[in-house]
Parts: sequence; C-alpha cells; structure tokens
Amino acid sequence: MPPSLPLVVAVFAAPAATLPTELWQVSPDMTAKPWWLAGERRKERAILLIPGLKLHPLRPAKVTRPEMHDWQEPKSELVKTLAWDADVFAFGYAQTVPLDVVPHTPGLRDAVEQLRKVGYQDIVLIGHSAGGVIARLFVENYPDAGVTKLIEVATPNLGSELASVFKTGYPKVQAPFVQSLAPSVRMEAVQTSKRPLSPKVEMVCVICKLRRIDGDGLVPLASQWPEDLQKQGVPATLVMASHFEAMKAAPAIRKIRELAREKLTRWSPEQLETARRVLFRDADEPKK
Repeated sequence: MPPSLPLVVAVFAAPAATLPTELWQVSPDMTAKPWWLAGERRKERAILLIPGLKLHPLRPAKVTRPEMHDWQEPKSELVKTLAWDADVFAFGYAQTVPLDVVPHTPGLRDAVEQLRKVGYQDIVLIGHSAGGVIARLFVENYPDAGVTKLIEVATPNLGSELASVFKTGYPKVQAPFVQSLAPSVRMEAVQTSKRPLSPKVEMVCVICKLRRIDGDGLVPLASQWPEDLQKQGVPATLVMASHFEAMKAAPAIRKIRELAREKLTRWSPEQLETARRVLFRDADEPKK
C-alpha cells in the first residue's frame, strides 16, 4: 500500500520466524483517532475480510508483504455495503508459507484479540477462496478466540486442481502457498483433522457457480461445500458468479451482507438433502 494512504491501523511486528501480517480498518475511517488507541467502535459488529491467493509473477517481493485486495478497500462496493451494519476491517498476510500455517501465526490471532478487546459483540470472519480455508482453520483451532460467525465464499476446502497443474507463473517463494491448495494436500488435511466446528460459531458456505459448469471456473462445487461440513449441518447458499467476481458481483455482495446480519443455524438432514439436489443437480435446470 502506498505510504500516503492512511488505512493501516495496526502492523503486527513479529520475529523473522513468523509471518508478516497487517490489519487495516477500512470502514469507518478512523485516521484522526485510531481505533486501537481510542478503544472506540461505531457498531456492535466487526467484520474481518480475509483474502486468498494473489499471484505476482513479475514482482516476487510483493508476495513477501501483506497486501490489500481491491475488494477489501474502503471504496469497494462490498465494504460500502457491509459498512451499513458493521465496522469493517481487512487482514493481509505474506503468502510465503503453506496456508495451513497462517492461522497459527500471531497476526490473525492478535487481530481477532484486538477486536474482542475493543468490545465488539459479534466478530464475523469473511474469507474468500484460500482466505476461507484460513478462517475455517482459525475457528476450528481457536474456538474461544471470540469469533461468532464464519462466512466462506468460493472456498477450496478440498483444493483446486489448478494448484496441481500449474507449476510456473508465480514466484518460487510463493510455491508453498500455491501447492498447499492442491486437492491431495487439502483432502489429507481434512481427513487428518479431528477438530469439528464449535457450536458457538455460526458458519455458512457461499457457493459460486457458472452456468453449465460444476463450479465457479476455479473451484468445484464439492470443494466449496464438502461432505465433512455437510455432516456438521453447515448450511450453504448458491450465487451465480465466477470465482474472481465472488466479492464484487452485486448478487454476491447482497447475499454476503444478508448472511452477516442474520442468525445462522445448522441444517437438519432433510434440509441438507434438499440443498444437495438444488446445488449439485438442479441449479442449471430451467424452472417450470
């Protein structure tokens, strides 16, 4: 981020052995009185936006620093829409380690702890793509951290085949992060994990899909709403959008705001079966 942009509200300086991360407050603008010093909040709810992979094939140094994605910025439609109901924050992290490492480094834990100390009653994590996996791993491993809701958007819980296919086109320093998105890696992580989602944390999967395609152009449907989450009754909702428009398309933004506001409950077996029919078989069929 350019040094003239007064958005960085906290930088979690850590030893070289840990991952560089940053936390920005993107709404409201608290430049005059930074929230982490003033201890003030405008809303009862805080939303923390967590991004996924961002490739820099020609600028490897950018991979080593936290970076804000365009949909996390204050003027994005997503932030402006979410700001009606919440104070909005953006999280950034260097993409030089496997994504499984990110939730266990001090940065994300400290970010959530700061929000909790300020007094937010609801702390909602919204993770796009790999950011959804990071958010899920965080709430599974730190159920008492204070997060009240997790919204996954177009998230490769079981990986994306493109991570296995593409071996070039990104800096070598980013290879551990990209390769951790391969289906074989993600499936093994799911199979070996013994940590179910805490009943104290509400969760939903926003599934993105393109017509006549079994996915959003990058992540298949079964990866966005995997069987292990279905068995826990985690609900899902369908948005017709590509992977890259998931945080920018108007229907997706409206749905994300709605999910951030409303109470989420686990689904019954009957509700799960109905959703499976709609999401995996009937989504493209014309309505009669």
